Amino acid sequence: MSSSVPSRMNSVSHALWPNFFITGTVKGGTTSLYRHLRGHPEVFLPAFKEPHYFARIQPKPEQRHLIEHISEEHAYLHLYENAGDFPAIGDASTSNLWYPEAPARIHDVAPDARIIILLRDPVSRAHSHYLMDFREGLVDLPFSVELLQGDFAQSEKGWGVSRLYVDLGLYHDQVQRYLQIFGEDQVLVLQFDDLVNAPEQTLKRVAAHLHIDPAPFQEMDVDQVHNGFKAPRGNWSRRCASSPLARWIGYHLMPRKLQWWLYQNLILKAASKPQIDPAARQYLEQIYAPDIEKLETLLGQKMPALRSSW
Repeated sequence: MSSSVPSRMNSVSHALWPNFFITGTVKGGTTSLYRHLRGHPEVFLPAFKEPHYFARIQPKPEQRHLIEHISEEHAYLHLYENAGDFPAIGDASTSNLWYPEAPARIHDVAPDARIIILLRDPVSRAHSHYLMDFREGLVDLPFSVELLQGDFAQSEKGWGVSRLYVDLGLYHDQVQRYLQIFGEDQVLVLQFDDLVNAPEQTLKRVAAHLHIDPAPFQEMDVDQVHNGFKAPRGNWSRRCASSPLARWIGYHLMPRKLQWWLYQNLILKAASKPQIDPAARQYLEQIYAPDIEKLETLLGQKMPALRSSW
């Protein structure tokens, strides 16, 4: 598989590519940042939050219905047909952070792109990722050392191939790739806790990074949490969430806002987040501790929020 996007600017001279990318991590606050930015008058983000175009994801046949994605250039560029008047044009595919080839592919078509990376305490991230998969009927086993070890040991990995509960929290290499390809000036690394606990200050940093006016954020409800924890209403809701027919109807026949509302209000319910199994926590902390130290050395700063649940 090539690590570059073949001569797109020659084949589509009028192509309008994004000029900024929210690259992840999964369950790291990207949905909240995406929704805040969509409300900014200088920002264009398509309703299709995660097209996964540059990651070139290849779900297994039995999981293709679970992950909507775009593989064709013309379909991807179609998302941005109406973006010409916006100074900031974005893509919020979280897969772009984990897939090693994605940064170079992005750079091939948008070498001046601004990159935003959101990181979260990797233990909490893995648990929230699991809870999302459980409520969507994608996993039935408890969050345990055995589950994590089995997934981590898989030889084939990727979106729609494995769960990546452990892998996605190994941030050092993921961040390093973007720094090496785009340089420090074009990469903004944020922490989930900053977006939750100091949203106004964090969004000012985002505005400065994207060269947009920070003032519109002051008129938004930036304290609102998007895609926070909810529990399934029952096994019927988990079966519905993972049903190929339900997914097809949601992806092809419903406006995205309606699809999201139905999922949040009919399929899910408010509930307290379950506690992490202590053995699973210990297993993850042992894996992540040295990687966080490497990341802190790479970035030249301590990141205590990445251990906030330890």
